[in-house]
Amino acid sequence: MESRTKFFQRLGRSRMLPVAVLPVAAILRQPVAGTVVALADVPDAMFAQGTMGPGLAIDPAGDTVVALDDGTELLIHIGIDTVGMKGDGFETLVKTGDHVEAGTPLIRFDPAKIRAAGLSPITPVIVLNDENATVVFS
Repeated sequence: MESRTKFFQRLGRSRMLPVAVLPVAAILRQPVAGTVVALADVPDAMFAQGTMGPGLAIDPAGDTVVALDDGTELLIHIGIDTVGMKGDGFETLVKTGDHVEAGTPLIRFDPAKIRAAGLSPITPVIVLNDENATVVFS
């Protein structure tokens, strides 16, 4: 049987076939306790359609988002349309320049207050630096 190298050498570079890029699994610590939800089930089209990037979401049971430390650039978006709350129900636990490690609490929020405002506390976790990533929580 002919080796792959010899086969492609025989074909010549101009006839090489494109290679499919397989999704890379980003295995992440879950940044907040709760039930994992598919992005398609997030009640916001930008997230549900994957426009923001690949990821998962969490219907939070906890109230604290912790730092992850694996080099993956993430958007952890607490709640849907919560910007209108203007910080009410949110407490930042770190400031710019602070040294954080995996597990360091970053922000505390009040899921009940978010729900009382008529909003969803579902928290999308989006990979920003790899559009082909598949997110898995450990």
